[in-house]
Amino acid sequence: MPVILVMIALLLGPIAGYWTAIKAYKRISARASIGNGPWYANLAAGSEKVDPYTRVSVAKNGILALRQSETIYYSARKDDQGNWLNGDKVYRIEGKKPDARWWSITLYGTDHFLIPNELNRYSYNMNNVEYDENGRFSFYVSNTPREGAWLPLNNNKRFVLTLRLYNPGDSIRNNPAKVELPHIIAEGE
Repeated sequence: MPVILVMIALLLGPIAGYWTAIKAYKRISARASIGNGPWYANLAAGSEKVDPYTRVSVAKNGILALRQSETIYYSARKDDQGNWLNGDKVYRIEGKKPDARWWSITLYGTDHFLIPNELNRYSYNMNNVEYDENGRFSFYVSNTPREGAWLPLNNNKRFVLTLRLYNPGDSIRNNPAKVELPHIIAEGE
């Protein structure tokens, strides 16, 4: 009988450990994140005081994280209305130039890898996006081709947008939850 109990413990122990670690990771990651419209960021990433769960998140979802004074990374999985980003829809990403030395918005699959496409186009940034007379930009994300600035989803149903702000200005560093960030608008709604 004791051998059976040991075998059960050896089998269930790692499963229970994994399950509780994932639950703790999600709970702590959510607490460390700040929201700003559809965008969220973990400001602890890249800091000396980072907790082990944020380290796991960075290792799982990215290659490295710089300090907040160097970069703030925002991600979005939902649109401005709070709906999950869905490849069946057309999205217009629009905004004004963020207060940063350099910025980009990159399209990823839910696996956090670039979505391959025939155009080899994965992002727009401050140097390749067009601004209108008011200093605002816009581009589209969709599975169907669009005229002008467009990031192709290549038939993906789910995706993530990442906004990187390199050397963010004081307005962003001092108030990352309130600063105006680009909008993610589902067309036709």
